[in-house]
Amino acid sequence: MSEEQGIADGDYLWRWVTTENPQMMRYDSVTNEQLGPSSAAFKPHEDGTSVYVRRILDDYDVGPAGISDNPQNSVWELEAKKIREQELDVIPDAWPQGIPNPNHPRNAAHALIVGWDDLSRKQVDKKAKALARLASCVFHPPKRSH
Repeated sequence: MSEEQGIADGDYLWRWVTTENPQMMRYDSVTNEQLGPSSAAFKPHEDGTSVYVRRILDDYDVGPAGISDNPQNSVWELEAKKIREQELDVIPDAWPQGIPNPNHPRNAAHALIVGWDDLSRKQVDKKAKALARLASCVFHPPKRSH
């Protein structure tokens, strides 16, 4: 299946999440340990929520650290089927324009989580929270010493 052929339910999708913005991560209220991405990390922009299809990243030999230009970003994985179970969809969006570093090979694997348009703010929050809880960590940067 090429990047033009769509995204199968069994495809895994990677999303980078900044660890430098506390709103993008969940924290333990006692230990302040990072628990995972927050719902804010999965909320859509005007065209959807950007993700990268791991199968295509593998074809281009792009690993977790290669989907972002910031080494302090973590990478989280979701199966396309789990996204569709939230009544959202994932569509290919290879080689998007108007982004930094548009010719990087990771952009061959770019896709969008869509289906947010007709949802209320509360519904968007609920679905973004569900995606954040379903995501598994693929890469987390080492803690920086101050």
